[in-house]
Amino acid sequence: MTSTYFANTNAKIRKFKGKSCSVQPQSGLYVINKGNSKFLEGRMRFPFNSSGKLISIPIGIFEREVLLKDALEKWYSIKTWSKENNKDPKLFGKEEEEKLSDKTFKEIADEWFNFVYKNKVKERTFNDRKNKFNQVLRYIGEEKLITDLQRDKKGRQYFSIMLKTIFPDAPVQLTRVRQLISWIFDYSEDEEYIEQDQNPLYKKFQWETGNKRKISDKTFAKTIKKNSWGMLPEFIQSVNENACNASIITDLATKAHLLMCIRTGVISCLEWDWYNSENNEWIIPSQTPGLKRKKDDLLNDHVIPSTAEINKLMAKVIKITGWQKYCFYSLKSKNVHHIGTETINDHFKNLGWKDKQSAHQWRSVITTSALEKSPFDYEVIDRQLGRMGHLNGTRGHYDRSSLLDKRRKFMEWWSKTLIEQGLKI
Repeated sequence: MTSTYFANTNAKIRKFKGKSCSVQPQSGLYVINKGNSKFLEGRMRFPFNSSGKLISIPIGIFEREVLLKDALEKWYSIKTWSKENNKDPKLFGKEEEEKLSDKTFKEIADEWFNFVYKNKVKERTFNDRKNKFNQVLRYIGEEKLITDLQRDKKGRQYFSIMLKTIFPDAPVQLTRVRQLISWIFDYSEDEEYIEQDQNPLYKKFQWETGNKRKISDKTFAKTIKKNSWGMLPEFIQSVNENACNASIITDLATKAHLLMCIRTGVISCLEWDWYNSENNEWIIPSQTPGLKRKKDDLLNDHVIPSTAEINKLMAKVIKITGWQKYCFYSLKSKNVHHIGTETINDHFKNLGWKDKQSAHQWRSVITTSALEKSPFDYEVIDRQLGRMGHLNGTRGHYDRSSLLDKRRKFMEWWSKTLIEQGLKI
């Protein structure tokens, strides 16, 4: 063995003609000539005593794979790890590799759903996303390793084909699922189940169109102008006639929806206990389905100021269901004893308004009517519809106003307007 040391000089290693030589005193790193290449190799004894076996660890081919400085750093890391953990240096990196490869995509997804996502969203959202994920899992299979889906394993191409296959005609759902899977991979990186920067869905696909929702045209709101009520009187007349012969509970719930300016999800599960007779208002708890508050939002209850017209309607309802918890009681639902969230929208369809006016887009009728024909500005209307836009951004840190007095006057105007346009209670 040549006794010359190279003192961090790549040029000297390049000129070395001997069989092998240590590159630095007591470094344990050697350069070895084999054919036309020079190999860098680390040597140490394990266990760390006189009886330990001399072990050689390949570091790389000089200049083609590694230079001297990097080789020394890598070999130092291996030696340090081996001594600190009292483990064979040949195992360096292999434990991490095993950790990265022994988890299936399903196992990691289950962890994320149960320990992360479940704590962030409402039960309804959780169940919906879990059902969509199960569609993905049926495609991928339960035995697929998470590492087999990394970016460097062409995971991006794999998911592109998969999403197009499962959701060919549902771009919005496709985008939601792509984001869902991306969150699972982000979790995998945080937990070091996969290497960093290996999320195959780190950005959306260029062919995606689901990030922009089409504005629904299922409303006659566009027919309402400053000098015309458009199709509103015709619609109200159809509600009054109830030609489809819906039940009295469905009829009253529909009229409550028209008057109370809130989503059908709230109307369907409205409870008698939510009515405050002292203030003549309905206080809807923040976590009520249909308000669309965040899961941890327990402070922003929604107030619906009642009116003489609403009170008259609810007086009829209480004669039918007053002894029940829910205002619009029903025995047809299996899990809950109130009308379904789609009952009112289905009633719209049965009245002949399919593709013309949906229950959700009734909010467009309210907004358009008020802006065209009332003195109330958009913010008063928007807040009464249950939206929370004023809490976003910098303003959200300071604005604690409720505008309740203005909203009460708006509700009175809206109730009277519907009666004037023919609504019968």
